[in-house]
Amino acid sequence: MKLVRLVLSDLHLGTGIRPGEHNIFEDFHHDDEFVELIRYYDGEVGEEGELELILNGDIFDLLKVKVGGVWPTEITDEIATDKLRQCLDGHPKFVNALKSLLAKPGRRIVFLPGNHDIDMWFPGPQQLFRRYVAPGAASERVQFVTSGDTYYLPEGIQIRHGHQLERIHRVDYDRMTKTRRDGTEILDLPWGSLWILEVMNPAKAMRSYVDRIQPLSRFLLGAFLFDTMFVLRFLYHSSVYWVRQRLLNLQAWRERLAYFPKLLREEIIALGGFDEAAVRALKKVRGVHTMIVGHSHGPRFRQLPDGKLLINTGTWMRMINLDIQHLGQDSGLTYCRIQYDDDGRPTVNLMRWLGSRRPYEVIPYAD
Repeated sequence: MKLVRLVLSDLHLGTGIRPGEHNIFEDFHHDDEFVELIRYYDGEVGEEGELELILNGDIFDLLKVKVGGVWPTEITDEIATDKLRQCLDGHPKFVNALKSLLAKPGRRIVFLPGNHDIDMWFPGPQQLFRRYVAPGAASERVQFVTSGDTYYLPEGIQIRHGHQLERIHRVDYDRMTKTRRDGTEILDLPWGSLWILEVMNPAKAMRSYVDRIQPLSRFLLGAFLFDTMFVLRFLYHSSVYWVRQRLLNLQAWRERLAYFPKLLREEIIALGGFDEAAVRALKKVRGVHTMIVGHSHGPRFRQLPDGKLLINTGTWMRMINLDIQHLGQDSGLTYCRIQYDDDGRPTVNLMRWLGSRRPYEVIPYAD
């Protein structure tokens, strides 16, 4: 029996684009390509084969979804469900592709929440997702990984979104919520998520491309010459946020003192960025020869000297890269394919979906 696993991350589905409207917070413009990819592999494995679709975090960009006209910083189960409903309603082709996939036996979906859709930890969004894409008995073939950040395959393959490798986006899976005075449970968001809600989203409202540029520091340095007032406002609001959340927050100081040796090691000794953090994590884990991550939006296929393999599935967002090694704009459509030979041995590849040739493309934004 043929088995294929596909790993996708960082699609960043928002609330969609409606005719005559311009939604600068929608960064997923490849619904048709996604439908093609699912249909292709569904046909490739055949009726007797198995296809497992692993959605490895930041599939939905729930941090950019407003409720009641604002970006809520206190996320309840009800608010999380409302945000997801907006995204599912905004992308009917995406929903129908998953629904058609799960209508067949031998098809499964595994969902690992990332830092942009950590709301999926709540049972409400999970139930809503199943109701949209897996009605009836098909719901049993949808699995959510919420007790930790990792999905383990028995062949020595580890899949994780990657937000736990960066302290600013890290969550405590043993304490995912905190209780308000009225008794309501809300997500205990990491301060990286709060920075996106309070600083980055308002900046994106002024410059829609700001969160699609890598690295941000290099963009700010150049924009200081050509867009000075925007950069000054951005740095001011970031500084105010940092002082309020990290300098004047007593709870943050208590955490620093309690975990000072670990924080020192992570913030001062462990240098080099996300790629190097992922390499260190792969080197430490035993019994794993391949680690598949996302999160950083940079597609990578990297073989270590000890033979271990690190793959980053990249993103389907249109990114603008200012790093000299990856200079330019990359539309992505990258993903990971795991296929098995007759003896059950896996072959792991980083892939780019090309799709069918089209005579035109709708331009969703002006920048």
